[in-house]
Amino acid sequence: MRYTVALVLVLLLAAGLRVFHLSTVPTELIVDELDLYNSVSAIVSTGHDVDGTLKPFLWSQFTRNPPLYGVAGYASSLVFGKTPFGLRFPAALFGVAAVLCLYGLGYELTRRRDVALLAALFAAVQPIFVQFSRVAWEPSSELPFLLGGLYVLARTIRRAGEPGMRPFGGFVLSAALLSIACYTYMAAWFYALLLAGGLVLLNAKRLAEIKALLPLTAAAIIGVLIALPALQMIFLDPSTAGKSQRIATFAGGVSLQTLGVFARNYIAHFDLSYLVTTGDPQPGSTWRYLNGFGAFSWWIVPLALSGLIALGGYVKDWRLRLWLIVWLLAYPLGGALTNDGVPNAPRTLAGAPVFCLLAAIGSAIFLDWRRRWAGAALAIAVAVSTLQFSAFYFTRYVHRNSNAWDSGTAAMFAAVRAREKTYDRVCFSVWPAWYGIDTYVRFYLGNGMPTYTNIDDPACFRPRTLIVTDNDHHLKREGFRAIATIRDVNNAPFAILSARTAAD
Repeated sequence: MRYTVALVLVLLLAAGLRVFHLSTVPTELIVDELDLYNSVSAIVSTGHDVDGTLKPFLWSQFTRNPPLYGVAGYASSLVFGKTPFGLRFPAALFGVAAVLCLYGLGYELTRRRDVALLAALFAAVQPIFVQFSRVAWEPSSELPFLLGGLYVLARTIRRAGEPGMRPFGGFVLSAALLSIACYTYMAAWFYALLLAGGLVLLNAKRLAEIKALLPLTAAAIIGVLIALPALQMIFLDPSTAGKSQRIATFAGGVSLQTLGVFARNYIAHFDLSYLVTTGDPQPGSTWRYLNGFGAFSWWIVPLALSGLIALGGYVKDWRLRLWLIVWLLAYPLGGALTNDGVPNAPRTLAGAPVFCLLAAIGSAIFLDWRRRWAGAALAIAVAVSTLQFSAFYFTRYVHRNSNAWDSGTAAMFAAVRAREKTYDRVCFSVWPAWYGIDTYVRFYLGNGMPTYTNIDDPACFRPRTLIVTDNDHHLKREGFRAIATIRDVNNAPFAILSARTAAD
């Protein structure tokens, strides 16, 4: 009973860290979040995506994206409105579900509820998991299906030989969850195949002895059928497969150069500055992952190392011990197999939970050795680091590299909408790096005021025209006068509105 109450409290803590100020931290909705919503909204209203097609993955400017989060975000918007909270709320739910799944995995590995509870607690408060449970994009939906599938698979394998146990149902549920993960994020299929396949291979002899390979094979076939449309998009669709090929480390073959790139990218994910201090070294240009805080609290690393050393004492099954080591070694592969050259938090998100599992095992060493002293020290470390992270994240984070979250965009479009009845058209010349003006126009303006993204279009010289330029690219045009300056979250100029009325 006490562990149930404790688990509920951990889940409430996880929910609080994921829902508090959800609309404004991160600063505002960005292209990656809105592309998913726009696609699902277009499919619901018109029967096709924004590009006129209807495919299993959703359209975006650079590739097609797995659809699960887009569907969840659109459904949430019907309840909470077309708002940042409405689009991001499913991310928080997925984040809490992932914490619960990690509790289950921790228990399967050690058969100890205290270790499982610690794994859940650690996942609840780690910066990387909080951050990826607060943004309405594909990685936010990955972990509950991946971890849930692995938990069910581990549990079913363990119980497969029990009298009267029929493992087929468990294998099917696991295969279904892992297959659904293929519709969450582009890297999910890789980790699902590697981790689930590794667990099965390590237990192949035992499964053969208890005649469980046939139901496992049947369940795997069902899983492949469920995942088949996603796999076809990932490997055969020109847009998605083309991007994967462009960013693959070994796209041009294996050579000393590409092996060097792989090694550097692999090692970078274990860099202490990324893991526990500064986070993403290029937050403004590598997709806003972690800016000013490490992926984990500092104490996770020594505890995880302790857990790795003490695996034999807490994970009795040698196959599960070896599986955890495989998971740790596989953690950087989602980033190392791509050529960005920096730690890549979303592509390696599926590997990150192993740190919490190992740290929970490492904590058990000290709790068993001297329970009161160790328990107090651990509680203080968790509380202090969580408060420090929260104080930074909910107050200062949005002011660091605010342009990485396109701060000022919502205010800019609000200013345009407020003038829809005064002007006949709006012309945009807003082009910071990666700025998806078409995506923002679809979300904020829809089919309302006629919109032009070519500032030199003849229509953009006519009377009753509103021109919007970003602060870095001022535009002076005869007959137009500045009527408003839009500012970002730091009160710095973001965009300038100029207008030409009928009388000008």
